[in-house]
Amino acid sequence: MPAPDIEICDFIVIGAGSAGCVLADRLSADVRSTVLVLEFGGSDRSVLIQMPAALSIPMNMTRYNWGYETEPEPRLGGRRLQCPRGKVIGGSSSINGLVYVRGNPLDFERWEEEGASGWGYRHVLPYFQRTESRQEGGNAWRGGSGPLA
Repeated sequence: MPAPDIEICDFIVIGAGSAGCVLADRLSADVRSTVLVLEFGGSDRSVLIQMPAALSIPMNMTRYNWGYETEPEPRLGGRRLQCPRGKVIGGSSSINGLVYVRGNPLDFERWEEEGASGWGYRHVLPYFQRTESRQEGGNAWRGGSGPLA
């Protein structure tokens, strides 16, 4: 693929993780805009990533994981903890075991009570539903026509 002319791009998104991909999708919804997404890692179309049972394999491969660790943890005898971070299109979401959870509604309510105006569950629920697809025979409370099954 030829190198893009970044001088004529309206937007440059660095990183094709979850946030970068959503941002690029939203920005490119305006057909008049040009969006360039830069990602260091390659494709996540590997059986090792797509198969949930293989979850620990990509987390432990330098091809798919940046290999970050914490500083030595004093209360853990100086051990360093691994912090798997995805080095593929889809970022860490591609190597995290394919788990999707909305979050506890009571957490959102508490955040709003503590001052996060507009973050109550009734406010964020439509955004969750916009991303979810309703499955045949599935729960009626799950989404509508979004991309997530």
